[in-house]
Amino acid sequence: MDRKLKIALTVAVIVVLVAAFFVYDTTLKTSAPSNGTITVRDSLGRNITFNHTLTRIVSIDPSATATLYALGAYHDLVGGNEFDCYPPNESIPNVGNSYGVNQEEIVNLSPQVVLLYGATIPSYGTQLLNLGIPVLVDNPNSITQIEEETTMLGVLTGTLKNASLINQWMNQSLLAINKSVSSISSQPEYSAFYYLYAGGWTAGNGTFIGQIMQYAHLKNIANASGYYEMSSGLIALDNPQVILLDQYVNYSAVTTPPYNETSAFLNDRVVSVVNDTFIEDPDFRIIYGIAWILDSVYPTFVSLPAFPIHLEYPPTYGL
Repeated sequence: MDRKLKIALTVAVIVVLVAAFFVYDTTLKTSAPSNGTITVRDSLGRNITFNHTLTRIVSIDPSATATLYALGAYHDLVGGNEFDCYPPNESIPNVGNSYGVNQEEIVNLSPQVVLLYGATIPSYGTQLLNLGIPVLVDNPNSITQIEEETTMLGVLTGTLKNASLINQWMNQSLLAINKSVSSISSQPEYSAFYYLYAGGWTAGNGTFIGQIMQYAHLKNIANASGYYEMSSGLIALDNPQVILLDQYVNYSAVTTPPYNETSAFLNDRVVSVVNDTFIEDPDFRIIYGIAWILDSVYPTFVSLPAFPIHLEYPPTYGL
């Protein structure tokens, strides 16, 4: 994976990502309409109707790819994207990323829909629409919206029962996480800094990383919105008690000022993130990311319920 490409993409769209949200037709919570058609509404407010469940899907969204796999609908994917990492050993064609796609290959794959993420359709999305290929844009910005996207994908692929199981598991897992947090509630939240990328890039308000830190009983010192470069002066002033070091940031980055003067460094609370897709990608696996942070920072152990669907590659793969 090209880390610089992924970071640049994230920074480029974060302003609209924070403001937008994914919505779906409430009739899809339990079943498709009685006439057999399926109607969904994407993050752009467009109602899109399909005549039946889908069996030929192209995903330019790594989280959608992961969710489809967990739903048991991976066989319905005919094309994926550069950033797909779960399931591993992907065998479907890579048709691009959110910067651009191979339109000719997508046309040759004859998809019934192309799944994109973000609050706007980029130029190539419009081009796909002009070619007569339906495009769905999703943009989950909270755990609730992750559940909504899971439901939508379950309806589109006829795997709604599994979608309900996954959503139920997420809610049960959050209860287990809250129970663990309650056991350490007498301990004040640690202040924390997520070192996302070289130069002090971090994640502030309105980001998944920021939300996960809240769930994990951490107070994020980055209080501006979105992803941005936090100044050395502010980091020194806020003096984080914990530094979460993204997997692409070498430990040597915190051995120089201001990081090596913080309480986090001096008290050996610099935690290296093993796999940031569990923290940055908006799908059901984010639950494991929250539990992992809690267990890594505090003297606690989160006992999550077993994942309800048997998968060849378990959802903790790579963590």
